[in-house]
Amino acid sequence: MQKGILYVIPSGINENPKRYLPADTLSQIHHTTRFIAERARTARRFLKAIQHPTPLPDISIREIPKKGPYVHLKEDLSPLSHGHNIGLLSEAGSPGVADPGAEVVFSAHGMNAIVVPLVGPSSILLALMASGMNGQQFSFHGYLSPKRDQVGKDLKRLEFLSKKDRGSHLFIETPYRNHQIFEEALQHLTGSTYLSIALNLCHPEQLCRTQSIEQWKKSGPPQMHKIPCVFILQAT
Repeated sequence: MQKGILYVIPSGINENPKRYLPADTLSQIHHTTRFIAERARTARRFLKAIQHPTPLPDISIREIPKKGPYVHLKEDLSPLSHGHNIGLLSEAGSPGVADPGAEVVFSAHGMNAIVVPLVGPSSILLALMASGMNGQQFSFHGYLSPKRDQVGKDLKRLEFLSKKDRGSHLFIETPYRNHQIFEEALQHLTGSTYLSIALNLCHPEQLCRTQSIEQWKKSGPPQMHKIPCVFILQAT
């Protein structure tokens, strides 16, 4: 029997996901009724937003554990062995990219299942595209340290790496800490280093702006409190 396909599905990174997901992606999601998701509640909200034709009670959604090992992963992926397709969903954006899901995909490969990534938004790539920074040499670092006295050191380390490899270095932050990150950047980074800020991507009021630290000191921060943001740093 031919194994099923694990579809890696980019979900919404802002309101109205149906507006920016391609028709082929939507069609494939509409034909999938088994899902593994970071959170079942968010997955149901997403499926409702894209008008999935199957009633939600008839859709199977298995959750990735919040903490601890994924002890039921083999069981959750077992439909693949019987020719059934499964969709992988994270809370927002692309599974396995700054979100859980890599373990699921890796295990599917171990079963010799087919893995198909679907086309959709990735806040990291969208931010890089809009930054004007080096898209040939870049690194993504996830979150900086949660300790305030360590953030400046993290930023200096990224600046050092950027001077060394001449690349752009991306990171994200919990939205309520955006201003703190901005203030630490102004305090610890060299004035000629560039900082790009991408806010509310895929939203009608999105903002992408790249300026040197010296320019940011003069202009001040954009409105960014509790708004999803991707930061990109590139030294000169």
